[in-house]
Amino acid sequence: MRIKGGVSAPAMLLIVVACLMDCRAFGQQGDTLTELQQLKSELHRIEQRIDTIEAEEAAAKLTAASPTAATPAQPPPPPAVAAETTPLAQAAPTGPEAVKQAAAQGMDTMDAGMGGEVIKIPHIPQMKFRGFGDVQFVVANQNLAVVTNSPGSPTPATQGGRSTFTLGMFDFFVTSQISESWSYLAEMGFQADTNTNGIGVDLERTQITYRPNQKFSMNFGRSHTMLGYYNTAFHHGTWFQTTILRPRFFEFEDEGGPLPVHNVGVEAMGLIPSGKLGFHWLAEVGNGKQTYALQAGPNPANVLADHTGKSTNIGFFIRPEKFNGLQAGFDWYQASLVPVPSLLPGYGLPGFPFPNAASYYHQNIFVAHVVYITPRFEFMVEDGEIGDTPRGSNQPLYTSGGYAQISKVLAHALRPYFRYEWMNPNFHDPNNAWAGHWVGPLAGLRWDFNPFVALKLEYQNTDWANFTDDPTGNQLLPILHKTINQVASQMTFTF
Repeated sequence: MRIKGGVSAPAMLLIVVACLMDCRAFGQQGDTLTELQQLKSELHRIEQRIDTIEAEEAAAKLTAASPTAATPAQPPPPPAVAAETTPLAQAAPTGPEAVKQAAAQGMDTMDAGMGGEVIKIPHIPQMKFRGFGDVQFVVANQNLAVVTNSPGSPTPATQGGRSTFTLGMFDFFVTSQISESWSYLAEMGFQADTNTNGIGVDLERTQITYRPNQKFSMNFGRSHTMLGYYNTAFHHGTWFQTTILRPRFFEFEDEGGPLPVHNVGVEAMGLIPSGKLGFHWLAEVGNGKQTYALQAGPNPANVLADHTGKSTNIGFFIRPEKFNGLQAGFDWYQASLVPVPSLLPGYGLPGFPFPNAASYYHQNIFVAHVVYITPRFEFMVEDGEIGDTPRGSNQPLYTSGGYAQISKVLAHALRPYFRYEWMNPNFHDPNNAWAGHWVGPLAGLRWDFNPFVALKLEYQNTDWANFTDDPTGNQLLPILHKTINQVASQMTFTF
């Protein structure tokens, strides 16, 4: 805006400031009442002048916009000219220009290149990247105590062992707080295959979470099933957990664990007003595990489920306010298993271990846990029961498992720990017999050099049993039984 006579609005503001400063200097020398009266008079005069200028500018604009009889109406330009001069008809910018325009509007872009369209997306907060990894050294001795390929003909005991450096999983962890109520999480694992030494990549978790408040939340996507405590507190980075390995019962599906550790679907959790009891509920709906191969370990059905029925999980846990660090809970998981018996190794042979294998099972899983965890002390105990009932039967085939673990931080960030674990499958259940029998203690020491690097030393004694092979390589009953003594060290870190 310019004032009549060529004075601009900024200049006018400078005049006002100068006047105020003069008034202040004047007031320092005169009476206070006189100073205020003069200041009010000067401000009133300036306001009147500004009102006059604004009225003159408004009248000038109205005059310029009004058509006059002396100015003949101009014919509209031809279509070709209109397309060139009308801003609304201009082609949308592409390439670098579109990227610049989007950046000016606070947008992120994905330029397709090669003359393609530029996709504009709302600007979101910067994502956070974290990484976890570990390196192990293992010395193991295996005593093949009993091998009973046929009743009454045990095979003499033999010894075997190995020592090796092992590259653990590299876990790539991504989070983004999209808004106050929405967030995203992704976890990608790069892991070496124990048979081929090749590196494989798995998208372990990808979930978007809606949390309008601290009392309710929902996840959509692939997540860790809310079965018990361990599976929700400790994920793929070994840096999180005290011990080197997870309990066998809570091992991941692709490493032989019997539980549906991952879920593809929807899950929700909330807090019920319960005073100081801290009562929480949880519920999940998902595809369940792939079961067509009739073996424990298949990954969750990421795209195609075996059947239209969905897996469900409901449960609760309490966190009493009086005992900070204490949590106790219970879960009930249900699913339908639709295996294909003919895909089982050894099917059709006289020694086939599952002569009554069905093409449909109803599965119930019950898991209970009690944990008490503080920054310096850790106590955890969990037990689970898996019951698979074939169609046409009312007799479930049970597989049980669990662990009890205790640890305490001593001086210099040293944490000794002890754990006893068990897993007892029903070797007549084709869905879980493959997980094997594991029972035994382990003891170790964790030393945190700093908040990001830790060293673990561990000894484990395990009683193990699983299927053996016939001369043709088919896995058959009866079972192979051995004891394993293992000493391991692990350098685990986060960055």
